[in-house]
Amino acid sequence: MKRVVKKNYKTIIAFILGIIVSSIGVYAATLSSSEVTYDNNNSGIKAENLQGAIDELYSKAKNNAKIIGYEYNEKDDHKCINGEESTCVKTECYKKGQASCKQGTIIRYYVNSHEYHYFYVLHDDGNTITMQQRENTVRNIPWHAGSDDNSKGPDTVLPILEAATSTWTNVNVIEYTPGETEFNGNKFTGCTYNSELNTGDFKIRCESNTYDSKTLVKRKARARIITAQEAGSTGCLVWKDGSKDDRILSPSKDAYNNGSCPDWMHNYMYQSADYGGSYSNDTTNENSVYDYAYWTMSANSGGAVTAWDVGRTGNLSIPESSDTNIGARAVVEISKSNL
Repeated sequence: MKRVVKKNYKTIIAFILGIIVSSIGVYAATLSSSEVTYDNNNSGIKAENLQGAIDELYSKAKNNAKIIGYEYNEKDDHKCINGEESTCVKTECYKKGQASCKQGTIIRYYVNSHEYHYFYVLHDDGNTITMQQRENTVRNIPWHAGSDDNSKGPDTVLPILEAATSTWTNVNVIEYTPGETEFNGNKFTGCTYNSELNTGDFKIRCESNTYDSKTLVKRKARARIITAQEAGSTGCLVWKDGSKDDRILSPSKDAYNNGSCPDWMHNYMYQSADYGGSYSNDTTNENSVYDYAYWTMSANSGGAVTAWDVGRTGNLSIPESSDTNIGARAVVEISKSNL
């Protein structure tokens, strides 16, 4: 066969791909990649021959569903923690009219036409699914840069997160006003564990607005960050102070409320596997940058100028608001009617 070079390779690939798909995965003809080539400049296709391009497009066609749901399961033979295990069981709870997705359900979702991420469901009211990204979206960002002043709110981390997610056109635009808009039944910006209540449960309580009046303004973005109240609703407890070093696991895990958060809430942070997560090393991050925690939207109303975060040990703690070793995870909303 004479070697053929075709500039208009997209037409050929589309035609042959149509044959493949209509044949339910069975090739209708045999092509020799050594005899047929094409120009793949600026195509976004990595293959250097037509057969390879067909294989590449076919693979993408099988995996381009806008949304896929998986049942979170860390215990039995159908283990599914990250959404990428071969044992994951699919769910269609995200469809309108189906039962609401359980908290922790894994959602793989195309946030725009070409980019997808994995998320965990925070809550599903039957119409809107609120979910948080599996990994930190942005890293090493202070809650409020400069001096420790939690009255300013997360005025450093929020704009950076919003810019990083501005191209996520397949998620809802979220409009909210801190201190007025309720997230999971709570609107307050200030939270604390009130030891004077002597409850002994170490549950987060959000009962006041800590931001100043200039910060309590409407925001409009594709993503926000979780509130301490939302984190608490998953089971996260407040870090309990004591004499033991919290880096020592076995004897201090329960005493410090380490691991009180469900595993999926503190996945993908430095050594989180030691506390029940599924991520141990940090080789995927450039320049050995470690994800130790991620910020919540909530300030500490207990007197110290600190803000709440979800730490790698699986609990809520209050570092200084200017801490630069912490990141943020995008919380987004999608409407079931659009799926």
